[in-house]
Amino acid sequence: MRVRPLPTLLLALLLAMFTSAAAAQDNGDEVVVRVGLHAAEKNLNPFLAPQAQPLTHDFTMLVYDTLFWSQSRLSPEPWLATSAEPSEDFRTWTISLRDDVRWHDGEAFTADDVAFTFQYFSDDRGPGRYGRHVYLHPVFESATVIDDTTVQLSFANPVATFKLLPGGDLPILPQHIWEGIEDPRADSTSLPVGTGPFRMVDYQPDSSYRLEANQDYFLGAPLVDTLLVSVIPDDQEAFTALQAGELDLVARNVPVALTEEIERNDELDIIGGTRNQSVYLLFNMSRPVLQDQRVRQAVSLGLDVHVMLDVVEGGQGRLGADTWTHPNSPWTRNPTGAHLSDQIAATQLLDAAGYTATGDGTRVSPDGQPMSFTVGVSGSMPSHVRAAELLAEQLEPLGVGIGIELLDTSAITAAGGNDGGGPPPVDMLIGELEAHSHDDPDHLFFLFHSAVGVGDVFGAYANPAFDAVVEDALDEPAEAPSRLALIHQAQDILAQDLPMLALYYPAGRVAYRPDAYDGWSSDQGHGVFTKRSFLAAYADVGGDSHAGPRPVRPPFEVAEDDGGLDGRGIAAIAAVAIASIAAVATAGLVLRGRRGSAGTVQD
Repeated sequence: MRVRPLPTLLLALLLAMFTSAAAAQDNGDEVVVRVGLHAAEKNLNPFLAPQAQPLTHDFTMLVYDTLFWSQSRLSPEPWLATSAEPSEDFRTWTISLRDDVRWHDGEAFTADDVAFTFQYFSDDRGPGRYGRHVYLHPVFESATVIDDTTVQLSFANPVATFKLLPGGDLPILPQHIWEGIEDPRADSTSLPVGTGPFRMVDYQPDSSYRLEANQDYFLGAPLVDTLLVSVIPDDQEAFTALQAGELDLVARNVPVALTEEIERNDELDIIGGTRNQSVYLLFNMSRPVLQDQRVRQAVSLGLDVHVMLDVVEGGQGRLGADTWTHPNSPWTRNPTGAHLSDQIAATQLLDAAGYTATGDGTRVSPDGQPMSFTVGVSGSMPSHVRAAELLAEQLEPLGVGIGIELLDTSAITAAGGNDGGGPPPVDMLIGELEAHSHDDPDHLFFLFHSAVGVGDVFGAYANPAFDAVVEDALDEPAEAPSRLALIHQAQDILAQDLPMLALYYPAGRVAYRPDAYDGWSSDQGHGVFTKRSFLAAYADVGGDSHAGPRPVRPPFEVAEDDGGLDGRGIAAIAAVAIASIAAVATAGLVLRGRRGSAGTVQD
């Protein structure tokens, strides 16, 4: 891997922005970037079940936009909105919108589109990634359009965290496209129309996407003209294509086994950037044996997450935690992770509960049934398969048998209940969830509440004490200590009940071809393959992996709204560069290189 000397921050910000963005325009060179994606996301219809997690949301947001960006920041940046002001009771929010935004088909974006979007998602009330944040909590009631750039949104309950959710998460839809569609899930092939930095101009189902730059994007034309996205489920195939020069970026973590090989390749670099995702073990609590809390606790005690992180991720990431929430999340109970591994205690717990060991060491339940479980895992994710193998190895000394069932992407989605389907076909599931499942202040409510838990698997967990705590937390202001205390209390309950536990939190390490494009930016909670990487105001230059033109604010610091950048012209870019220099100097940030580290990454 080539080592690039780091220029001064001033040169990086002022020169690299111009050379990477302006050179292609001035010289007429088209910048084409070829990306390998691990799963197809249909036609980015936001009403369809997500397939490409943890990239689902960020891929969709290349075509669509939200009012704010993003829910991974407690003070999200105005995006389609310029500001949002609450009523005294936080039930009504008055949203001011940009006046320079157009849909990909040329129609003007107005307040009518925002009002329509909230009403449409509310009326739909179906399964999916987004709708529950307008019909479950908060409960949307009505929208009043004041003028083309002002809309009032009213809710049945206080929405103290509107800018985070749904404001920082819900994709805004074009009314003139969607208002005649009765079934929003019926179309999975037509080309979507959004306001985002890229237009989808071609989609081959389950195979490929072609996205072209929205030259009239309100934050400036993207630095990349064309994105060619190929669906390559197999890790080995994707990274072989990268090394052979057929891809310019693989939008998934570099497997541990390939890290040294990629580092030796002078044509490739590795950039870090976490999506705050988690690899988890999910218990199917519709199975009688797994309804026994003592069994779930014994399985947890039998697992050594240190070994899992070391073997599966080469030590790069964060240790799993029984409290579920990602250590990077402002809502976490355990920023350093918390999981107890104790095989002796696990054995004693099973013995005391009447799960006895037979002569060959196999354990049986009190009714004589062997303690043998099937764990489902994606066959296209070698790291997950390896985690399942370690799960089986670590539980074998307890007399607990684990059989591994390889599932395709659609089966994983169905098993997790995200498509509203029936019960999962496995006893346990190893999967991966994105930042939304950790950064949302109401994430525990949506995942584990007995009445609204996502899908059949999550819904099988029921604890009235937990339900009461997460319900109490809903209406507390985001920055209030009382809200944080309630969220911590809920995590403590989860650590005892263990409907699901995080095995580890992978660190981001994405391999790419810098000669094709070298502006990838690490956006906290989103990783690298995200819209900010393609915008001049945010694209990484000279190795500075920042999360935007301003420093990340500390938890619970509420900032004033500062209108979005328009990203047009030298003056605007220079202003952003100068602001970034001041921010880095003030925050004392250290410029980081892009070489992958062989040591543990605490992202």
